[in-house]
Amino acid sequence: MYSLLKPCKTTAAIEAIPRERLALNLDLCEEILKKNCTIVANAGVMLIVNDRCEVSIHRDGRLILKTDAAGLAEEQASRIAGWLAGSAAVRKQTGSGNAGQHCRK
Repeated sequence: MYSLLKPCKTTAAIEAIPRERLALNLDLCEEILKKNCTIVANAGVMLIVNDRCEVSIHRDGRLILKTDAAGLAEEQASRIAGWLAGSAAVRKQTGSGNAGQHCRK
């Protein structure tokens, strides 16, 4: 589900960008993820969870993983993708957008 992990220039974190444009239903994501993660906050525009590291999940599918360890970030992104895969919480979008614009280059 995630093809790119890159260091975030504005904070000590790693950004995971989905391979395809997504639209996440964060309320459904919360219901699914609360079985495996601690829900920190659901602000409507982003869901913050804590598993092996704190993760901000955005409606466009981007993840901001609060760690500077690439291996941990990759593992955590994979875990979240696995929990959400095939669920009604994830819809694929068409067209272009601004995925990946949260962390400035």
